[in-house]
Amino acid sequence: IEWHRAYLTMVQDCVTSNKGMVDKVLGDRVTCLWNVPKRCARAEYYAVKAGLAMTARWGILTASLQETGGPELAIRVGIASSVVTFGNFGSDTMKVFTVVGEALEHAVA
Repeated sequence: IEWHRAYLTMVQDCVTSNKGMVDKVLGDRVTCLWNVPKRCARAEYYAVKAGLAMTARWGILTASLQETGGPELAIRVGIASSVVTFGNFGSDTMKVFTVVGEALEHAVA
């Protein structure tokens, strides 16, 4: 649990410091967005910058985890740019702000 919290904190820091937002977390998969809901000039640039920051910080984080007996883990970052639809999706009783679109599947492929 502690390594997962450290991982998510690191991702959140890298994304938000590069003008992005964390959309959702599913296990260790994190979906992050740029240019939604507000326009972000150079969104692709900031997404790549955040990905590079995550990769760099992951090396430090995983080394620290292994020193304390934690698991050896790897990180993978996928980035895709496309038109998506965003808004409050869901049923009459449960809604969530998110995006839908083909680009989401390309980023995780």
